[in-house]
Amino acid sequence: MKQQMCRSFGTFQFMGSTELRANRVDARIVNNKEKQVIALEMSCPWVSNRDKKTSEKTMKYAPLRWELKQRYPGYEINQYNIILDVLGGWNKDLDVTMQKLVGSKAKDVLKKMQKACLSGTLNIARTFKVGI
Repeated sequence: MKQQMCRSFGTFQFMGSTELRANRVDARIVNNKEKQVIALEMSCPWVSNRDKKTSEKTMKYAPLRWELKQRYPGYEINQYNIILDVLGGWNKDLDVTMQKLVGSKAKDVLKKMQKACLSGTLNIARTFKVGI
């Protein structure tokens, strides 16, 4: 039987010996070759809340990272918060994060994410548009 070198999961629930309130991240990638688990969390907050959202996500999923360390002993556990505000802006730290995740495609991926975020914002704005 061949061992998988890398697995990815969508939104998942993980229950350990204790019940966790924050037990679902947007994506989880288990890289068996590199002995690494990556938890991805994404958000699209208002412009003034962008930096606050990053720290909230990091604190919220700290118990989950601890549980993942128990489940995957010897693996490096990393959480990446991908935060783009509703107007498509991002912190410079996200450039570094995306470079680690997707390499040379980082700028292209961020531009596509920016378009998706702006498209969603415009869609919401159209919903509340009032005719004159």
